[in-house]
Amino acid sequence: MLASEIRRRYLEFFESKGSLRTPSDSLVTSDPTLLFTVAGMVPMVPYFLGEQTPPRASLTSVQKCLRTVDIDDIGDTSHCTFFEMLGNFSFGDYFKKEAIAWACEFLFEVLKLDVERVRVTIYKDDEEAFALWRASGMPERKIFRNDQDANYWPANVISDGPNTACGPCSEIFYDTQPSLPPTPDGVWDDKRWLEIWNLVFTQFSRQDGGVLIPLPKKNIDTGMGLERTAAVLMDLRGPYETDLFAPTLARLQELSGKKYTSTDDGVLDIAFRRVADHVRSTTFLLGDGVTPSNEKHGYVLRRIMRRAIAAGRNVLGFEKPFMTDVIPTIVEQYKEYYPEVGENKDKILRYAASEEEQFRRTLAEGTELLEGILKGSKPGDTLSGDDAFKLFTTHGFPVEMTAEVARERGVGIDRARYLALIDEHSEISGAGKTKEVMKANVAVQLLRSAGNPDTLFVGYSEEVASGKIVGILKDGALTESAASGDRVQIVLDQTPFYAESGGQVGDSGWLTSDGGAFDVVDTQKESGYWFHVGTVTSGGLKVGDTVNARIDGARRDAIKRNHTATHLLHKALQQVLGSHVQQRGSLVAPDRLRFDFTHDSAISDANLREVEGLVNEKILDDLPVQIFEKPIADAKKMGAMMLFGEKYGDVVRVVQTGDYSLEFCGGTHLKHTSQAGLFKITSESSSSSGVRRIEALTGKQALMRTLDQERILSDVASTLKTTPLLLLNSVEKLQAQLRDRERELTVLQRAGTGNLVEELVGSARQVGFAQVVNHQAVSVADADALRMLADEVLNRLKSGVVILGAPADGRVSLAIKVSKDLVDKGVHAGNIIREAAKVAGGGGGGRPDFATAGGKDVSKLADALATAERLVAEICGA
Repeated sequence: MLASEIRRRYLEFFESKGSLRTPSDSLVTSDPTLLFTVAGMVPMVPYFLGEQTPPRASLTSVQKCLRTVDIDDIGDTSHCTFFEMLGNFSFGDYFKKEAIAWACEFLFEVLKLDVERVRVTIYKDDEEAFALWRASGMPERKIFRNDQDANYWPANVISDGPNTACGPCSEIFYDTQPSLPPTPDGVWDDKRWLEIWNLVFTQFSRQDGGVLIPLPKKNIDTGMGLERTAAVLMDLRGPYETDLFAPTLARLQELSGKKYTSTDDGVLDIAFRRVADHVRSTTFLLGDGVTPSNEKHGYVLRRIMRRAIAAGRNVLGFEKPFMTDVIPTIVEQYKEYYPEVGENKDKILRYAASEEEQFRRTLAEGTELLEGILKGSKPGDTLSGDDAFKLFTTHGFPVEMTAEVARERGVGIDRARYLALIDEHSEISGAGKTKEVMKANVAVQLLRSAGNPDTLFVGYSEEVASGKIVGILKDGALTESAASGDRVQIVLDQTPFYAESGGQVGDSGWLTSDGGAFDVVDTQKESGYWFHVGTVTSGGLKVGDTVNARIDGARRDAIKRNHTATHLLHKALQQVLGSHVQQRGSLVAPDRLRFDFTHDSAISDANLREVEGLVNEKILDDLPVQIFEKPIADAKKMGAMMLFGEKYGDVVRVVQTGDYSLEFCGGTHLKHTSQAGLFKITSESSSSSGVRRIEALTGKQALMRTLDQERILSDVASTLKTTPLLLLNSVEKLQAQLRDRERELTVLQRAGTGNLVEELVGSARQVGFAQVVNHQAVSVADADALRMLADEVLNRLKSGVVILGAPADGRVSLAIKVSKDLVDKGVHAGNIIREAAKVAGGGGGGRPDFATAGGKDVSKLADALATAERLVAEICGA
């Protein structure tokens, strides 16, 4: 039976039992603890927690998943990064009796499995599950009991916690080696029995001390891996032999001219499987809107892509880019069940082509640098973590590739040092503000246990509202009251304050009561509660007080101008640049807006002007901004844009701007576009690889920016004794004059260095088998001039090593030039200059034939030059 047939039959079977078939969720999850959807139940968590209402009390799905914890094993016969998970779920509908009976029915009547090839495990004290398996026809000898570490979810929750919903589980195993004699009763062989399905019975709430309280609604969560199940049911070695991979492997063989044997686990077969898996993952990640970058989701995608490219290049022999020749095969195979890969095919191919082209350049440059570093190393040596770190952060050469190249020479890597440097680098470059709101589950649980419902947000229609204080957090703990001067977070039963979400910053304003006043500087939300962050300015406040909550209306209006303008900007970018433009992040603040979006190159000035013009045109058109709620299916049919990485409930809020823009959005907006006044782009830049960033202003800020620029333009024109209209001509004339003076200066400098070149060539000394010029220059202006001088001297020498150093701006500049014939004999400019620069308190490096470096200690310049010559002498046999 084909894997595609198993997928179809599974869904049809559970539909026949009353479950609603739901489409796969995105690989990108909103769960803050996860980057990707790693299991079929991840999208169902809000239903299990009661945060959202499922469309039906029982659901079934085939969920696309991604895990990279075993990425180093990809290429063996069993591991995959991308996989599909079959699941059936009940939210207080059916429970253990139906789950076990239907599992047996599906396995033995639909898939026609031999009961002798199946075993099940249960929690040791789950007598109900035991009886149900027996009633379904499972022989007692095939039912095994395990402790909570193996057959409870979460594992060991009874003894170790946490306090959460939990329950026993029952796992179904399949005999992968039926040709061997039957396994004796009571004997378990992990290599022989492979888990194919897990049934989780969530029926308890775990309390302190491991006390289990029955849940009022019992839930079912199951998961069956499609790739693994298909392989074992067809008695295949693993997922790569199934129809899920057959078309991709056939295409790779066709393109490479090499043969995938499926039986030889040598380097070639491993590369075929690795490339097939990684290109499939790449297709689905790009199809779900992830783009290659150096952080989070994009970093994982980039790592997967680069591993595929490296294996294809180094083992399968793809000297030219190949991924775009393989991806269409995957798209064709999966587009019927996962339409997003078909709809986004052009975008997938464009980003794949761009990343492969870029990485091939990185591979070539990084490999050359690494070869230089490894030259002279012996098996058993260790590459320094500093070198691996520099290769990655400076040259983009992944540590995985460094490890592979080094491994070929028997050289290891100091990974501890590398990871320490990466952590330090991340801390310096990625530090962000820490929210004051206490987001620990403990606070939320305490508020919830006291019977407090979610905060009711009334701010879409009201700027002032009364609310009752239900919680006060001070110094990370709940308290009953707060006095003047206390900085706290106040939770109300209802509020007009918008809590930070979807890129829009939280509201500020005031809470007042008969007994006190509170300045709100920020509003955040967590698990349904709104946290008003600020300081008690007079009197005091206590839990139970009724307060008058009033937002800063002028600030909210400025935020609304920027939010509505962001929607107009998004649509204008799609019109000018193409439909591939998708939001990747935003900031909507009172004083500015920032918009990150997918695009793989800088935007021309002409296109920026066109985008800016389109937004202002729509502002002048005075388009109405309408906001309404619709079922998510209806909103999608209307063509409303969904945002990357966001999760939506069954009913969504849609913002429609005239007939121009239509987006899912929970933020606050203007009633008419004309209220934005004016839109002005202030900058366009790169946010990360494949993602651009535009910053802009609206309203008064845009007007003041325009007036300031006009004043500056007038002042500059006045200084140049011209008018603003003629300013460009005047600047061009000045630039032409400057270029003429620079050419004259270059001629004079070359004339001056001509004598120095003659002098240096004449100073060449024989050091071993090389001519060496070693000179401390005092009349050289800067590092560029030192480089030019080294070029001139070596051109005259033909063969030799030129070592030059000079003080420049209070620092040391070094340059080393080596002729090709000496490079072939092992003289490496980059390695030599690195050691020489250390003497002067600096660092540097470069190619074998040319390298530059800097240093902090000018007094050590002569010592650095002497060190460089000593190293040359050692290499040249002097």
